[in-house]
Order: sequence, then structure tokens, then C-alpha cells
Amino acid sequence: MLGPEVAQPSVADDTTKPPCTCVIAHVQNEEERAHVQAGLDNALKNNDAHAVLVACLQLMQPCPARDELVTR
Repeated sequence: MLGPEVAQPSVADDTTKPPCTCVIAHVQNEEERAHVQAGLDNALKNNDAHAVLVACLQLMQPCPARDELVTR
């Protein structure tokens, strides 16, 4: 199961980007991505459907704080 440290967004070194304000906090850097990916792998191994869902939502895009919005 994913721990509380995965759900909390870390303070990024780049202060020009706003923090993630999504209901499920997306990963903001490669360290967080690796941590969430490890949690996803563990959840899949243990058949934890709720943790799989949360990890997948954390890895989904787009996040307005992380990604530039593209107008079409």
C-alpha cells in the first residue's frame, strides 16, 4: 500500500511553477515519479486495487502545475 509520503507533493526547487492543486497530487519530479512507480509496482504485486488506482492517478497527465496547458 502506498504510504502517506507518496500522497504529499514535495517542495520543488523550481519556485516559478505553482504547486499541484489537483485532488490527487501528481508527481512533480523524477524522484517522486520513481517513488510512485515503486508503489504502483508493489500494489500490482499485492493485488491492492485502491493503491493501483491512486498511483495511476498520480502518474496521469496533464497537471496544470507541472505541464503547460495547450490551447487547441
